Amino acid sequence: MFCLFRPLAPTWKYIIVGDYAVGKTSLCKVFSGESFKVEYKPTIGVDIFTRLAFIDNNFKVKFQIWDMAGQERFKHVMIDYFRGAKAGAVVFDITRYETYESVGEWVLMVRKNSGAIPLILVGNKLDLEEKRMITAEEGKELAKKLELIGYIEASAKNNINVEKVFIEPIRHYYDQHKRYLRK
Repeated sequence: MFCLFRPLAPTWKYIIVGDYAVGKTSLCKVFSGESFKVEYKPTIGVDIFTRLAFIDNNFKVKFQIWDMAGQERFKHVMIDYFRGAKAGAVVFDITRYETYESVGEWVLMVRKNSGAIPLILVGNKLDLEEKRMITAEEGKELAKKLELIGYIEASAKNNINVEKVFIEPIRHYYDQHKRYLRK
């Protein structure tokens, strides 16, 4: 029998965490098709973005991106938001060393509440290269030390590697589970 309907793309939860003002929301907005905006508006609790994307030639996923607030006062509330995530990113600002220093705490929080999901470390604000405080090598070393799937540098402002920030961890999840997934 011929079916007129294609199966819907599965919705996979993706979390993005890190200190305040590291550019998480800007990365989410650019990935979901919005334009970059310079003004800073802190996320209160969580914002959710969506986008359809192909993980490989035949498998489409609906990203449900949970952008977590980075302020200390929201950390106790966020724990419930981690549940059910398939993959994610931990973001720091390459121009602010304290955001790099807190990466381990964010990874621990995600692992404790989401398990061993694929996480990528993101050094954001590559457009501010002249103000850089953390080298790419330091980022790679930290990702390896924390057993993350990798390290990538990005710029939401210049749309550098934004796709990879989201696609790579989800593709990693897909590769681990594709034998169980229906195409």
